[in-house]
Amino acid sequence: MDMEYQYLVGKLQEAMARDARVSALDIRIVVTGGRVHITGEVPTEERRAALTEVATAVLPGTPVLNEVTVLGALGAPVHERIA
Repeated sequence: MDMEYQYLVGKLQEAMARDARVSALDIRIVVTGGRVHITGEVPTEERRAALTEVATAVLPGTPVLNEVTVLGALGAPVHERIA
């Protein structure tokens, strides 16, 4: 695996784990083709948005594709919950 790739992913993971708005440890990050791809699950839309903000701050100018799922109170993705 490319050392620069490992460095960028590690840098992003550390920033996301330390940021109080995110506190995300179970997020998957892939840096490829000049962009950041984030997947995983978070409890709120605010945390999902914060992931993009942190990635953009750490790697300015790099496009971010945030496909993180927001879980509802019962652990189901918000878009799949029945009202």
